[in-house]
Amino acid sequence: MEFDHVLSVRCSVRRYTEEPVSEEDIQKIVKAGEEVPVGHFDFKNYAIAAITDKKVLRLLAEENQALSGRGDPIYGAPLLLLIMNTPEAREDSIKLNAGIMAENMHLKAVDLGLGSICIYSFIRTLNREEGYGKYFQALHLPEGLKPAMAVAVGHTPMVQRERRFVARIPTFRIDGKE
Repeated sequence: MEFDHVLSVRCSVRRYTEEPVSEEDIQKIVKAGEEVPVGHFDFKNYAIAAITDKKVLRLLAEENQALSGRGDPIYGAPLLLLIMNTPEAREDSIKLNAGIMAENMHLKAVDLGLGSICIYSFIRTLNREEGYGKYFQALHLPEGLKPAMAVAVGHTPMVQRERRFVARIPTFRIDGKE
């Protein structure tokens, strides 16, 4: 898919089918997350977990519902890509680095014809819990990792539609010319 087309059809998808994401597509999406430039070359302090275990995803939805009163934060997507950092990651760049990783994975999912959504709300909610919630403990990840951002991915009944560009953010050109 052409890059400009990917940008024009990119949207946050909140409806998924139960069809699993192929292992090949998971690998491509994770690779997109790994290909980011990380500030201060701090790659060793980040990790990505690709979660397809239905029990863990259900536990995440139940915990989020109990704590926030809101429903499933990943909208039933069959794949959750959890971006994590170690305690040694530079605090001032964690959200920036994780956000760039998430956007790369989000764009790759669109390129593959999949629906996706970048998510932070459940992380903010569950970070208040001891150990970042039972869902996180169920992952059995190495000690010290902390969730920073996530991307939910799956097949969707929604059709990718190109949006007409509408400038919504003020931009300024400073070029020194009079």
